[in-house]
Order: sequence, then C-alpha cells, then structure tokens
Amino acid sequence: MSLKTRSIVFATFFSSCLIVGLLVASLTTKNWIQGSAKRVNYNESNGQINFGLFSGHRRLNVGFGVRDYRIDVMAMVRNEPEVMSYWLWLGAALGTGLGVLGGVIAAIASVLKAASASKKTGTMVVLFVSNLMTGISQTIAFVCWLIQFYNYLTHNVLLAEDRNNNWYSTGLIMLGSSFYFIAGGIALVVVNLILLIVATRLERWERKKFLNPTTDDKTQGAIMLY
Repeated sequence: MSLKTRSIVFATFFSSCLIVGLLVASLTTKNWIQGSAKRVNYNESNGQINFGLFSGHRRLNVGFGVRDYRIDVMAMVRNEPEVMSYWLWLGAALGTGLGVLGGVIAAIASVLKAASASKKTGTMVVLFVSNLMTGISQTIAFVCWLIQFYNYLTHNVLLAEDRNNNWYSTGLIMLGSSFYFIAGGIALVVVNLILLIVATRLERWERKKFLNPTTDDKTQGAIMLY
C-alpha cells in the first residue's frame, strides 16, 4: 500500500475519534430532551425540563422560587410507561453504546492499516465492518429516539405527581443538543466510508499499474527492432 493510500486511511482515524467523542458526550450529557412546563390556571408557575438517556432535571417554580428535582430516566421508563417506551429507550441507549464500540474499533484498525505497507485486505475489511457497525447502530439510536419523541415525549415528559398538580408540557418540548450529536456521528461515518472506498480503489489502481507497467514509445521501438 502506497503512502498516499495509507494517508487516506489514517485520515479516518481522526473522524473515528470524533465519532467516539460525540457519542460519549451524547451518552453522558442531559440534553436529549429539553423544554418547558406550565401549570393550568397558574400564570406565575413555570418550569424547565431537560434529560438525557439516564438522568436529568426538572426545575419547577410554583411562584415561591425554583425547585430542582432530579429525573431518574430508568425509573421513569420502568414505573411510568405512558411517558416513555422502554424498548425505544433501550434501542437508543444500546445503539449509542454500540456506536462507541464500533468507533473505537475503527480508530484502532485505521492506525494499524496506516502503519503497515502490507497489501493484505484483512484490516481493511475490519475498517469497513466497524464503520458500518457504528453507522447502523447510530441510525438505530436516531430512529428510536425520533419515534420516542413524536409518539410519547411531545405529549408529556412529566411524572404523574406533577401532572396531578396541573403541570403540563404538551407542545413545549424539543430535541436537545445531545440527540444531534448522533446525527453528527452518522455524517462522519459517511465521510469515513467515502475515504475508505477512495483508498480501496486507489490501491487497486496502483496494484494494476504495478502488475501491468506501461512502456514508452522508445521501449516499444527497441523491442520491435530487436
């Protein structure tokens, strides 16, 4: 494999690291959902809500100051299935986690391939498979959370105790930055796959050129005279 081809492969290392960074940030931050809450017939009451895949906060003000309540997303999914679907939540969480794993494998494989001049295709196969794995995993997470949002969360993100106190969040919720990290990761996977396809075609062209070297006119003439 030529230096040019290895350089293209090595470029995927940086985008793979960025994918891992985006997905880890997505898993650990609390902005998959953000929005506000209001209280029926209480104009002075307002609230702010944000949560990620595992935890978040709801800050409710009934007119006497803001009170910050922690949201345990796993407990909410388990105890209040009308708020969130367990399977859609699990799909988003597992998809994001598997995306991190695929990104790590892709980053390691890109370094190994770029450091070796060997023409064996095994590492390149690992690169393609790991990138496809992280791309598919992220797409599953993306789709699951979109379905979760439109089927459940746009209607309500509040616990029963809040709803019983006349709080509502219908039409006040939107997707947060943590969710859009997934979209960024998918875009980077597409970039990686394009670079790998370019590197593969370049390697084939170089191999064909090596096996079938072109001869110039002088060489052709010398051969004919001989």
